[in-house]
Amino acid sequence: MARTPAPALARLVGAWASDRRLGWLAVAAGALVVLAMQTWRPVGVPLYDGAPVQEPYRFLHPSGDEAGNPTSYSGSKAVSSALSPIFAAATSEQPPQAQLISQSGAFTLTSGATSLMVTITPIEPPAPPAGGMISGNVYRFAVTDQAGTPLDVRVCDGCLSLLMRAPDGTGEASLKRYANGQWQDVQTIHAGITGLFQVNPTAMGDYAVIQAPDAGADGGGTILGLDMPVAIGGAVVIVLLVIGAFLLLRVRQAPPAPEEAPRARIPSKRKGPRR
Repeated sequence: MARTPAPALARLVGAWASDRRLGWLAVAAGALVVLAMQTWRPVGVPLYDGAPVQEPYRFLHPSGDEAGNPTSYSGSKAVSSALSPIFAAATSEQPPQAQLISQSGAFTLTSGATSLMVTITPIEPPAPPAGGMISGNVYRFAVTDQAGTPLDVRVCDGCLSLLMRAPDGTGEASLKRYANGQWQDVQTIHAGITGLFQVNPTAMGDYAVIQAPDAGADGGGTILGLDMPVAIGGAVVIVLLVIGAFLLLRVRQAPPAPEEAPRARIPSKRKGPRR
């Protein structure tokens, strides 16, 4: 039975090992890219598959070809226990431009409260903060009992979420709350898709997306219309793929090692038969 020469087998093993090393190198590089992007710009909620339908942003005071007539929300939630009920309130744009999501017990109920009145309304904007500009509409979030008494937000970890969508092309920005004649900073996170901002509020009131003047449309926060982390991550992945393909091509095109010449037969030292 013919046997594979040792040098040919060694070349096959070496090529297989090189391919595995390149594969593990690509996996490790991709993991590092994902870790770096998550560290730089963490995602606060899970990402969902599919292409969401996103209609143009609706402005309270549109200009040019901007869309107008933003929607509001108004709803009532019945109180059936000592804790405030679960609810999800949102304007009707796709995706909503303003949302308020509450877990059970997020608000302190007043004595005799039988229902919650929840409203989200676009309002006339106050003066923008120094060194910033309002991106989109200012929305007033309110939660009251049936008599119209505002309810206080309880101190709880993640039991209340407020989300706002910014117009297309908004760069680096954050949510701020307007109260007592001034804009107040709130801890903002990106809510999974570009242009959606989230905060766990400690009070209701007037909220808006505020961006720096030099982070305008397709400006400091975007590259060719893409969010900065997405564009940089994509470029790094492309570079790694090109390097991996180049190394793999070189391994496959390397000239085969010369085969060893067959060893000369050593004449037998046995003597012939005696006559």
